[in-house]
Amino acid sequence: MYYNVKRLFAPLIFPSLLIILSMLIGWQWDRMLFHADIDNELNAFILISPLIPYVLFFIVIILGARSNNSGLILCTIILTISYFILNLSASYSIIDSNLIIPRIISFLLPINIFLFTFVEKKKLKIIFIYMLIILAEVGIIRFLYYLIEFPESKIITQFYTEFPNLATSFLLFTQNLYGIFLKTSLINNIPVISLFTIIIILVLMILKFVSSRDVRNGGYLFATISVFLAVCSSDPVPSLMLFFTTAGLILLITTIEASFSMAYIDELTGLHGRRSLNETLSTLTKNYAIAMLDIDHFKKFNDRYGHKTGDQVLKMVAAKLSEVSGGAKSFRFGGEEFTTIFPGKTSREAKPYMEEYRIILESTEFIVRSPIRRSSTSKSRGKSASNDRKTVTITVSIGIAEYGGNQTKPEKVLKAADKILYKAKHLGRNRVEIQKKK
Repeated sequence: MYYNVKRLFAPLIFPSLLIILSMLIGWQWDRMLFHADIDNELNAFILISPLIPYVLFFIVIILGARSNNSGLILCTIILTISYFILNLSASYSIIDSNLIIPRIISFLLPINIFLFTFVEKKKLKIIFIYMLIILAEVGIIRFLYYLIEFPESKIITQFYTEFPNLATSFLLFTQNLYGIFLKTSLINNIPVISLFTIIIILVLMILKFVSSRDVRNGGYLFATISVFLAVCSSDPVPSLMLFFTTAGLILLITTIEASFSMAYIDELTGLHGRRSLNETLSTLTKNYAIAMLDIDHFKKFNDRYGHKTGDQVLKMVAAKLSEVSGGAKSFRFGGEEFTTIFPGKTSREAKPYMEEYRIILESTEFIVRSPIRRSSTSKSRGKSASNDRKTVTITVSIGIAEYGGNQTKPEKVLKAADKILYKAKHLGRNRVEIQKKK
């Protein structure tokens, strides 16, 4: 597997900074309240700040509906419900209610978010079923809460009258549940069961993000961290607003970024795609060079080793191409063809960079598993491992053209580079050719 490190970790930087910023604001919250007494604008912002998460969640739900992303909609809905319940419980004067509700949510919320990350484009019927599950969870928690906190309420009294044995069992179960969430804290006010749950969920989310390299999975990961910090905070007044706002911003930004990636980034290689190339070409004026690259004998390679192995070759070629220096901007043109633009450089100035890339690629070993290994048993693999692996050399042919003469439009320069590319192929492949000036 050939990973682009920048592509893998870049989506994690901004969510991390948002969470750190939320921590810093929470740390300075008392000072902000002090200044709010003399600053009317700051006071107004603090007054309306509890509504900010609702606004962000509403926007994210709209974007989720627009992109037909059911998982995003469900995650945002359960975040909205959790934020509402937590704010409501924080306003109660009863001590147990201030503790038990956030702690139960700290256990259930990460699990629900993780499960909803597997829901992408589903029909309305499926969304309705998941919504019923969410409402059932809320209803059960509310009932158990009333059972132990308000045993003399009308609904609990009626339940005891009609189902005395069941009510007794429920009461015993609820008391044990309270014991788990109230008396077994490990770090501050975090129950052990919630701590173990969040660790497992985060590990699974990290693995899911690394395997998919989907910015949305990175967003779910950091949104889960953010709301868990909010739920487990000892001071809910600023923490709920700050960290749920952060979660909303993370989901909003990653959703927009995912839409951008779908439109402009090639999913297989991680390079910018044809649409991005066209927009970049439209911004070029003069003094630039364009290189066209084509993988040598790629069709024969695909026929011999299969398309999956061919995809790995494309990833390797793209990963090395993204590291070309000299101000190069690389794109996947289509199929096994790639394009690299050198702003402010001539063909001769761009050639050394592409020549260096060609040499690096040629000297990189690419190991192919033979068909025998794919069909062999686990016992025989160890015996014939050395015979099952074949090292092949991947080479490219490159043609470079530049702005000038009758090539005053980027499309003409691109077409000229393509002609020089085929000249490189006719001259023997695995070489860099530049356009001769007339």
